[in-house]
Amino acid sequence: MARAYNKKVRPRNFEAGQLVLRRLLPHQVEAKDKFSPNWQGPFVAKKVLPNEALYLTDIDGKMAEMAINVDAVKRYYV
Repeated sequence: MARAYNKKVRPRNFEAGQLVLRRLLPHQVEAKDKFSPNWQGPFVAKKVLPNEALYLTDIDGKMAEMAINVDAVKRYYV
């Protein structure tokens, strides 16, 4: 069963300097309405940690205080 699941999983590899979008989770204040967006951003991946986490900065350079898991991030294509 694990082999069948892992066959379809694509690894997400991020590098410092890439543009990404961050998922808005249901418990966050911005995700109140039914028609509110599901993704927030773009952000710049400032630092990539070895345990599949990222430190994000916004476009102005203000750094977030917590690391974000790679599962809650997707790449932003311009």
